[in-house]
Amino acid sequence: MAKKPKLLALESLRGFAALAVALHHFRYGSLLSENAFIRHGYLMVDFFFVLSGFVIALNYANRLSSPADLASFQRRRFWRLYPLHLFTLLVFLGIECLKYVFEQKTGIVSNNPAFIVSDAKAFLANLFLLQGVVLRELGFNIPSWSISVEFWTYLIFALTMGLLRLPMRWCLVVAGAAAIILLALEGGRLETDPIFAIIRCIFSFFLGAWAASLHIRLPRKAAAPMAAGALALVVVAIWDLGGSRAEILLPPLFAATVVAVANLQEGTALRRFLEWPSFVWLGTVSYSVYLIHSIVGWVVTQGLRFGLKLPTHVASDGDTVLTLGQGFGTLVTLVAMAGVLAVSYLTFRFIERPFLSGWPFGARAVAPRNG
Repeated sequence: MAKKPKLLALESLRGFAALAVALHHFRYGSLLSENAFIRHGYLMVDFFFVLSGFVIALNYANRLSSPADLASFQRRRFWRLYPLHLFTLLVFLGIECLKYVFEQKTGIVSNNPAFIVSDAKAFLANLFLLQGVVLRELGFNIPSWSISVEFWTYLIFALTMGLLRLPMRWCLVVAGAAAIILLALEGGRLETDPIFAIIRCIFSFFLGAWAASLHIRLPRKAAAPMAAGALALVVVAIWDLGGSRAEILLPPLFAATVVAVANLQEGTALRRFLEWPSFVWLGTVSYSVYLIHSIVGWVVTQGLRFGLKLPTHVASDGDTVLTLGQGFGTLVTLVAMAGVLAVSYLTFRFIERPFLSGWPFGARAVAPRNG
């Protein structure tokens, strides 16, 4: 099966989701982030999983029929994910070293001391993409937990839908089994605990993969109102259901939204809006935005904390956060987001794109990460 062209409207949605995750982690008291939608922005990770399953199934469902195909597929996914992950891991290792030197020189120990959570075990888990599978407390680049579980979910998909040649309707069976486990043992919450994190990913990823089989069969005439309604419903559902046991209902809604947006006909106003080049570019660098934003946030926080001597307080989850007014907090958030986009442009260009072009395997070896 020939590789499908990139669905630019979905690429833009990926970019919006990455921004929501970044804003969720930027705790500066901003008007942009102090709302229920952004407070529940962690659920955008499940949107990533659904979208990834959708695009992977659309492009690879009929191309994984042999062990050689599986090995090639998994190698491609590794080289798409790992270079930037390794870069950010090493940056955070450097940050831990800086914290350690600071603690030794000043005698001041933060509430998150160097190499306590981000220890040797956490480093090895991150190095082998196991942090979301084995770590009870996440260290180093915390958002990368989702990269690790997604990588292993790729393998599960390739084994079940590829080598075993199960029909795509089995994706719904796998997703349903994962949902039952989450309901029975986590009460419907989408958590990052060991084992449950990968079950969470399997649930959303396989829903997205099943949705891909619907996409090619559903009529497209009513897609525009369906997509607009689904997107509005996503905002309301994240706002209202996030943090509750009902948040398990969101991945099916994400899957329906992805299908509706993918089916938008050319020329419709919503598709033209979502395919605006700036939005598509945001989607293109979204992987960098997702993995880089914690680094930029740390730099901004330390710069304000020690450079401008701004006060801090310990939040309920143990994080040290700046004490800022809404106006200044909003300005800081905008500056931090601009920094994230600037750094993401550089990391995409110099770390991600060389592997998108095929290095080190040859011109056509590495497929773009559409999912």
